[in-house]
Amino acid sequence: MKKLMVVMVLLVSGALGTPSASLAASDQDSEGGKMERVVIQYKEEIDLNVLKNIPHTIHYRYDSLNSVAVTIPGNKISELKGETAVKSIEEDGQVQVSFQESSWGTETVKMNQSRSMGLSGEGIKIAILDTGIASKHPDLNVAKGISFVQGTKGYEDDNGHGTHVAGIIAAQDNEIGTIGIAPDAEIYAVKVLDEKGNGMNSEVVAGIDWAIDQDVDIINLSLTSCKPSDLTKNAIKKARNAGVQVVAAAGNKDVCVSENIDDILYPARFPEVVSVGAVTKKLDGSDYTYDGPSLDFTAPGARIESTYITNDEYPTGYATMSGSSMAAPHVTGVLALYHQLFPELSNSEIESLLAANSLDKGAAGKDNTYGYGVAQAPTTPFKDFDRSHWYSSAVENLSLGNLISGYADGTFKAKRSITREEAVAMVGRALQLNGEERATDFPDVSPGSFGSGYISAGTSSGFISGYTDGTFRPKQAINRADVAMIIDRAFNVEGSSSERFSDVREDAYYYESVNDLKAAGFISGYPDGTFHPSNEITRAEFSLILSNVMNQ
Repeated sequence: MKKLMVVMVLLVSGALGTPSASLAASDQDSEGGKMERVVIQYKEEIDLNVLKNIPHTIHYRYDSLNSVAVTIPGNKISELKGETAVKSIEEDGQVQVSFQESSWGTETVKMNQSRSMGLSGEGIKIAILDTGIASKHPDLNVAKGISFVQGTKGYEDDNGHGTHVAGIIAAQDNEIGTIGIAPDAEIYAVKVLDEKGNGMNSEVVAGIDWAIDQDVDIINLSLTSCKPSDLTKNAIKKARNAGVQVVAAAGNKDVCVSENIDDILYPARFPEVVSVGAVTKKLDGSDYTYDGPSLDFTAPGARIESTYITNDEYPTGYATMSGSSMAAPHVTGVLALYHQLFPELSNSEIESLLAANSLDKGAAGKDNTYGYGVAQAPTTPFKDFDRSHWYSSAVENLSLGNLISGYADGTFKAKRSITREEAVAMVGRALQLNGEERATDFPDVSPGSFGSGYISAGTSSGFISGYTDGTFRPKQAINRADVAMIIDRAFNVEGSSSERFSDVREDAYYYESVNDLKAAGFISGYPDGTFHPSNEITRAEFSLILSNVMNQ
């Protein structure tokens, strides 16, 4: 496979203003001084009088950030720094994005499981600040776009990078090409890089400001810079304060090679940004992307297939590329699914949930290679799901099978004792019994109760019988002994083992059931060899037992 590498050079600044110019810029001023593009930040409001006697071109004006992007003679910078109204002057510095050369990425982040829950990014607006997007690509649907690249009139992609990023996020589910993680999300094309992948900080920040005005939910920045910019940081803070989540690539090691880099690149390194590094198909940290203490998450970034501009080299409109530029849009797409599932949660809460759901690799907890782990799309509808817990796989499996639904507040409450009605309902769903609400043989079970149909079916099937006084006590917490009885009878568990729990007597009504489940490997008891049959069982414990039986 031919390897493709493109190095993107761009720059970032503050809030969008109207470009204006008092003097066309050239490489040198009239006195032979070298012209330099800088960002002037004022202490208070913008005061253009400080430029009155200096040859200059104003590229962007950022009123909300008290800043302007200008080209001025380099020998005038020191003079301007001495002006009372000027707070600082910084280079309109370079940022660089690099990529090389599949669809394995969407499987790795568990897109298909999210899709089974009805999640597709619907209602979520995403701005992609890049080289533009191919507007006529049959696998992409651009809601709106704009270009901040001088000399261009539209957002059409003349490089390919932006179209590739867009496809990872939102390629359509239309039976052709690839499918994005959030195919129903609205994508906004913000062209800030030219056909060579070059741009300026000020243009990127102008794009950020435009995206804020469009009321987008997420901004994707698959671009990097070797050095920090205060104006860039302020622009990102402005986005964050406006409720916009900003996702950025950690950067590839083929850029900033002359710098002493001990962390990820900018703007991903800013704390307001969700930073993303790349992993390989084996989920190893890639040796070509930066890592460090500022890294938040990792995602697939090696040989990712996605949409591309159509040209002689790529006549199909698809290409395979690698890099943190490809990893970042995986996380952007995943975040779109979380926002769709939990629209009431804040960005910080969504990010905490993503951390809890991520696949922890490397050292336990957050580390420099994987951050919080490999990002995973939501696979349960529960706000309190945490992949690090011992029962997480069981809850995930049962949720995907629609066997558990949680509580009205969107939580699972794993440590809460499970009731008799809840337990029977879960078993009934697993057996695909008729759960239609109806009258039962028990006077204390309301015909309109959520579990009444499964209680009726369970009685008919013979795996529940109630108490000697004729009641079922549906809201009572079920104990471990009764769970063993119900599971054993419902699934006809067979097992033979000489090992016995020391606290399970041979004359106990649940003796055979407990030992059947133990012999089959569905229960293990406590480290001291006991079972504690009279103890209440938690929702987590019951889920693990039922999942074990279902997966036998």
